[in-house]
Amino acid sequence: MRERTLPILYVAIIACIGGWLFALLSLPIPWMIGPLFTVLIAQFFIRTQLKWPALFRNIGLVIIGVTIGENFSLSILQTMGTMFWYMLAINVTFILLCLLLAFITAKYTNMSLHTAILASVPGALGQIIVFSSEQKGVNLAAVTYFHLIRVIAVVSVIPFLVSGHIVQKNVATIASPLWAVLILIAVSFIFSLIVGKLHMPTPFFLGPVLLGILLNVVQIDVPIISQDILHLAQIAVGAHIGLLLKPGALRLPKRTLLFGLMNVVLLMFVSFLCARLVMAMLNYTFATSFLSTAPGGMDQMALIATSIHADADIVTVFQLARMLFLSFIIIPLLKKYSASVDAKRLEP
Repeated sequence: MRERTLPILYVAIIACIGGWLFALLSLPIPWMIGPLFTVLIAQFFIRTQLKWPALFRNIGLVIIGVTIGENFSLSILQTMGTMFWYMLAINVTFILLCLLLAFITAKYTNMSLHTAILASVPGALGQIIVFSSEQKGVNLAAVTYFHLIRVIAVVSVIPFLVSGHIVQKNVATIASPLWAVLILIAVSFIFSLIVGKLHMPTPFFLGPVLLGILLNVVQIDVPIISQDILHLAQIAVGAHIGLLLKPGALRLPKRTLLFGLMNVVLLMFVSFLCARLVMAMLNYTFATSFLSTAPGGMDQMALIATSIHADADIVTVFQLARMLFLSFIIIPLLKKYSASVDAKRLEP
């Protein structure tokens, strides 16, 4: 029992210290980025195999999703038709760029084109890694490295880029009683399990968001979650991301490591240009526009938006559109491509 709990306890202590230090230094999103970096760095010095249960990360995502869902403006749903063409243009731009990066990466490294495409496509980390693990002849370590370095870059660099655009909100809110919040979290968790059975992406985040919107529609008052509980949720998610990148993942050819970093830089630059376009066309703030177009996961971008008081519902809608575009268009196309590659490999 002790051997199972100690690695988890180590991560919890390291993550809390990281959050406290980053908050003390007044850095952006300290309670997620702090645990991320301290847990990541600790793996290089602690010989014990650190662990963090997926349940903790899922509960953290549920709490974050509930926070966004209960503040989701119904008016944003009415403007989705206006944003549709912008969201489509951004997704198409990113996919074309990623295909170009994949061809360049395959040409100048030892990666196959199949691996390079999976490493470059701007998708949700979990979906791409799971899909890649099911494919034959794919360098899973390279794919994992490309996506993990992108996640870490996004959740660490973007807050600094948009920190000067934080919108200060001085509206005081009184948290609901703990028992009411716990009931809300439990109901949201169960709803997330149902959403997961429907094979929807990121169910532990998207489920609570959808539940919050539903409760808003029927005009049911939702308990308000305190900042302390939200900080614990951020610690749970940050510790999970920090553990994703293992020291062994960096044992790749130097050229592959370099192209992974170049991939991130180019995607961030294109995201910056798209954000400027969204600002000009839709009159959103830079923080909201950049988080909406950034090549990060929906949960991470929405969490950052909530933390800096950007328009989290708009960010969620933009990122949700990309996730659906990935799930229903890109992944099926990749499956067909993978099938054709396997068929050619089996030809005499």
